[in-house]
Amino acid sequence: MRRVWLGCLVLWSGVGWAENRYAELPVVRLSAPVVVDGDFADWDALGVTKGQRLALSDSEWEAGTVSAPDEDDPPARELLVRAAYHEKHFYLALEWPDATMNAVYKPWKLAGEGYRRSREVDDMLVVRWQLGDSFNACMLSSTRYRTDVWRWSAGRSNLSGVADDMRHEFADKPFDKPAREYEGNKGTIYFVNEPDAGFPGWQSLPTPKPGAGPVVPSVAKAGDPSGSRADVAAKGHWKDGVWRVEMSRRLRTDDSEDVVLEPGVEQVAQFAVFYAGYRMRKFITAPVRVRLPNG
Repeated sequence: MRRVWLGCLVLWSGVGWAENRYAELPVVRLSAPVVVDGDFADWDALGVTKGQRLALSDSEWEAGTVSAPDEDDPPARELLVRAAYHEKHFYLALEWPDATMNAVYKPWKLAGEGYRRSREVDDMLVVRWQLGDSFNACMLSSTRYRTDVWRWSAGRSNLSGVADDMRHEFADKPFDKPAREYEGNKGTIYFVNEPDAGFPGWQSLPTPKPGAGPVVPSVAKAGDPSGSRADVAAKGHWKDGVWRVEMSRRLRTDDSEDVVLEPGVEQVAQFAVFYAGYRMRKFITAPVRVRLPNG
């Protein structure tokens, strides 16, 4: 286990399913499906031209590895979210400003006569959904809770066409499986990060052979995504200082640890943006209530 200290600047906590203090994210029932390609033209064609603007607030950072809040800030921190569903699929269209496009994940870089993996990472967008009857917007809370996590990454998800589907668990007591340890607000926090079963559609590449060039990719597309890990289709597109990302997933999957999205059922979600070009600064929204309208 690796023990580190994290600081949590913003804290909204909530227990229970969807507390009234959480704002509601409007969900539209579509007349036709959306193509997940990072282009919002089909949303506009279907009349879904507006979305919910959610403020992005500075969150945790790991001491010694990520910049403190008084360093350079990303551009206007706001996430525009459009949510919809059609028959058996749920859709998200997410848009946020980012002056730098970071779509390379830990490339191999020439160092002397050999290669080393760079710490350079790609921009990311994460959606986490409440599982069970407890939730907290701060990952350092002593509240015991689980989340279903969809993680889009510019340098990996755009290769495979899917967001990583995974589970996070948090507790103030050790798990019976490998976990990371953090110094939280009220003592030690134990954190489990488990990908769903399956294959993400990309793989890490071995150390390059001499003469491959000064910078060599460390990941590549490999086969088709499969299993529960590939449940969430996702694609992003960066242009003129703005990321636009689309996500889609079936309302109900075959994995019992995936959030159930059905008309009339209310869920709690939270969004996070990772700005790789600003030393991997992480910004989060407040939790929102998500309810699909009945057909």
